[in-house]
Amino acid sequence: MKKGAVFFVILLCLAVGCAIDQQGLNPDEISDKFETIGELNKELAVAEEDGIDIFAPDGFLEARRLYTEAYQMAGDGKTDEPVQLAEKGLSVLSQAKSDAVRAQETMWEVIDVRQRARNAGAPELFSDRYESAENKLVEASRLIEEGDIAKAKNLQPSLINSYNQMEIDALKKGVVSLAKASLQQARDEGVNDYAPVTFRKAETELNMATAILETDRTKTEKANAHAKLATEMVNRATQITELARMFKRRDYTREDSILWYQKQLCEINKPLSSKLDFQEPNHLVIRSLHDAIIALVESQKEGQKRIGELQAELKDLHEKHELELSDQAKRQAEIDRLKQEADKRFQRVQSLFTPQEAEVYRKGDNVLIKAHGFYFTPGDAEIKTMNFRLLNKLITAIREFAGSRIGLSGHTDSTGSAEANLLLSKKRAKNVADFMINVGHVKRTDITVNGYGETMPVASNKTEEGRAKNRRIEVLIVND
Repeated sequence: MKKGAVFFVILLCLAVGCAIDQQGLNPDEISDKFETIGELNKELAVAEEDGIDIFAPDGFLEARRLYTEAYQMAGDGKTDEPVQLAEKGLSVLSQAKSDAVRAQETMWEVIDVRQRARNAGAPELFSDRYESAENKLVEASRLIEEGDIAKAKNLQPSLINSYNQMEIDALKKGVVSLAKASLQQARDEGVNDYAPVTFRKAETELNMATAILETDRTKTEKANAHAKLATEMVNRATQITELARMFKRRDYTREDSILWYQKQLCEINKPLSSKLDFQEPNHLVIRSLHDAIIALVESQKEGQKRIGELQAELKDLHEKHELELSDQAKRQAEIDRLKQEADKRFQRVQSLFTPQEAEVYRKGDNVLIKAHGFYFTPGDAEIKTMNFRLLNKLITAIREFAGSRIGLSGHTDSTGSAEANLLLSKKRAKNVADFMINVGHVKRTDITVNGYGETMPVASNKTEEGRAKNRRIEVLIVND
């Protein structure tokens, strides 16, 4: 990805150079005349340094394309279009930064193992494998840009495996070999020009490691210790170089560099209650920060001590609680068993009736059966033999709930007078109750009978279908 980016920049420079030569403008003149283009140029450099080209590739490439076009138009002598394109490029780049954050949050495990592979020297030791993994990471980031996070996550296992294996293979090559590769890579990148003192310390440690092995190859542990220090020093030199280049890229003055340094101190101090006073000499500012951190550490030690005491108390409570939980678990198991039995009973009752016979509802532990399948002669309460099948099903349902109280209620449609319907509903409910007592052997003391006439319709009385539903016997099985 980075090689492609460098190649693109070379082409970009050639293209822009041609356009500028035609107008006689140099890059500085373009930046002075079009501040927005200069700003976009700097933002693109910072974004690439931050890996936006990897974690939001499409957005980054689009912003860079807009920059190229704006630069060429500026070189052609146009005025409004270059500014508009550069402003659009800044907007696109801002969105790319947001997309990159989202990709990094989504792929944090990949990023973690990728960094370990980089620290182990995988880019230098296994350039082809590393570039292949980087291309796949760019592909995953592009999917996240497009909103297909699920598909991007499918690539995570193979990416993690690739970076992880490269880290392992790099470590197997030996600490000294890794240190040599790191120093050579840093030297090729000009690190020794930006951080010469730290780089020389790294070289000294590596020379000591090499000298030890040349004297006695069995002293690998001692040699590796020096090689590890060499790697640490060269990594430190690399980070110094990155900062120095950032300062240079952003045209930092000495004052800007000091202000940046003070800002970093403020970030460290932010979680603390104290405030850094930069009116004081630097050594006093550092001492103030040091004292605040020491105070925080001491406070944490006291907190840890108190936590230990509380954990001991908690252990005692936990042991007591375990006994209580054991009893609760037994009670809960019994409750669950009873609930399952109740569910099965309800399902059995529900399966007894066809939709034409009755509707079965559950109200907590109670069961309501709306039996609209009864046939009575209009104005008559006598039970016909055709109702015996439905009555026997109701008796079977009641037997599922031994010891329950039964509430029988009769209901009619609105045909006839309200007074006559009320009386008729009571008679029908009573006759059903008598059948259950005499034939089904339900205890008389367990049954209560009521009639509500036409006062509690469940459907419209304007249609025959509705009136049929309203002519019903309701059986409420109360399981208190």
